[in-house]
Amino acid sequence: MILNKKLKASIANAIGFCAAIVVSVSTSAITYNTWPNSTAVTTADGSSVFGENMSGLFYQPAAGSQTAVLWAVQNSPSKLYNLVWNSSSNTFVKSTSNGWSNGKTLRYPNGSGAPDAEGITKAELSATDIYVATERDGSGSNRFSVLRYDTTGTATTINATHEWNLTSDLPSVSSTNLGLEAIAWVPDSYLQANGFIDEHFAASYNPANYPLHGTGLFFVGLENNGKIYAYALNSDSTFVRVATIDSGHTKIMDLSFDWDSGALWAYCDNNCSNRSHLLGIDKTIGSTTFGKFIVRKGYSRPSSMSNINNEGIAMTPAAECVANTKSFFWVDDSETSGHALRKGKIPCGPLF
Repeated sequence: MILNKKLKASIANAIGFCAAIVVSVSTSAITYNTWPNSTAVTTADGSSVFGENMSGLFYQPAAGSQTAVLWAVQNSPSKLYNLVWNSSSNTFVKSTSNGWSNGKTLRYPNGSGAPDAEGITKAELSATDIYVATERDGSGSNRFSVLRYDTTGTATTINATHEWNLTSDLPSVSSTNLGLEAIAWVPDSYLQANGFIDEHFAASYNPANYPLHGTGLFFVGLENNGKIYAYALNSDSTFVRVATIDSGHTKIMDLSFDWDSGALWAYCDNNCSNRSHLLGIDKTIGSTTFGKFIVRKGYSRPSSMSNINNEGIAMTPAAECVANTKSFFWVDDSETSGHALRKGKIPCGPLF
């Protein structure tokens, strides 16, 4: 890992922010509200379409001539899916264009391996790349990596263009199945506007300190401890950890940033009764967590959904709101009752 060389310039700021470095949230302190919409959860795919091991979701809204896409990853086999809505069947189906009809097999940058793909996100929505969080190569030892893939080609097997191997920077885990599970991207504009604290520099977050990182930070979740780690992922495949955040969960399965409300959703599967924690940046002057992400709200799963093995979530943007609600999606690793995708609703607008 190559660390940014502007550290000395920020030492003077360290004293004023030292109290805000550590965040601790106890799950016992979180009150769980009922799911914020009474609409019944329904299946959103055909019967036995994907099999087991579907693990991550990201919703990309329509733009111009590009239809909306629900991106999904599967860890075994290692695949990326481009899913589109079929209004006749009221289900998501595999896109039939550009080689997507059976999903695309994922490889490491050198064309080898079978990345255990667990989480998925995009950065700038207009970009053509996808980022995948992985915990190992096939059934091998830990390899906590974020892989970047270009989605524009027609090949049915795609090699990563970049790999950020975070293994040495993250805590060791007791099982190779408890590794890097979740990923979300949060834009710099949101982080700066809300006074996010950069723990690496012990100062207010300044994107200029990371000239190769793009326009936002990547937040990844480690299943083993439920922690969230914010990284600047540089274009030369180096990285810098910017923050460590307590999700409030003992384990974590997915992260999703609601671009409209500014809530960072941290989701846990049947290990935690499918509970959601919504995190936001504490803007209270004088607070010991000022400038840090803290749990602002907790939700129990919808009453119409059993405690199944949901490992991924996604949501539509405010632009797709109807009657002040928008769609919310889950992906079930166990394909319970033959279905991997489910759909419900949440209100539009801020939830805390």
